[in-house]
Amino acid sequence: MTWRDRILADGSNRDAWKEARYPVIGASDAKILSKASSIPLYLAGKLKRDVFTGNVFTETGYRFEPMVLAWAGFDHNVALVHAPDEPGFAATPDGVKEFGNGDLALAEVKVKHVPAPHTIKGPTLPEKRQLAWQFRVFPEAYCIDWLCAEVDRDTEDLHEQEPWKIRFYPDDPELVAIQSKVEPIAVDLLGRLRAALEFEKELAS
Repeated sequence: MTWRDRILADGSNRDAWKEARYPVIGASDAKILSKASSIPLYLAGKLKRDVFTGNVFTETGYRFEPMVLAWAGFDHNVALVHAPDEPGFAATPDGVKEFGNGDLALAEVKVKHVPAPHTIKGPTLPEKRQLAWQFRVFPEAYCIDWLCAEVDRDTEDLHEQEPWKIRFYPDDPELVAIQSKVEPIAVDLLGRLRAALEFEKELAS
């Protein structure tokens, strides 16, 4: 089974993508999973069915994301893909690059609004959880390129013509440690989410 065989929603229909996104733990969920004691709060957030789709700052991201991906040689991805062993774990990486030898690389694009260039040092802890989760969902990925473009807060223009990247591998010690903390929380959350959604279905029948 390839990653294409695991697509839950291809992203061509945004409403269908959101519907497929509700009952799974995605990368944007995983990036906030820091404490087991907060699982009831995470569950409440999921049950609101309020999938974050952007604000005034992410509009700039939507503007530059295709250019950043093209610069790095990635195809833009909008497909929601589940893990091979768990359909409830999923992710929508920003970019995908397939090689003739079967290797797969992913890309995560971040557009940061900053007052001056070179103020971003690398991914934040929540963003590292997101990267670790993408490796969980895509075990066939040999790397993820974290691509960052710094945008002037006032002009909305890039500080530098070229973005920069940090490459992460599945055996990165920090990401491995992060994944070991996130997954038990995600397993518990997914179980409660499935039970809650099943209860909702029974009430509606």
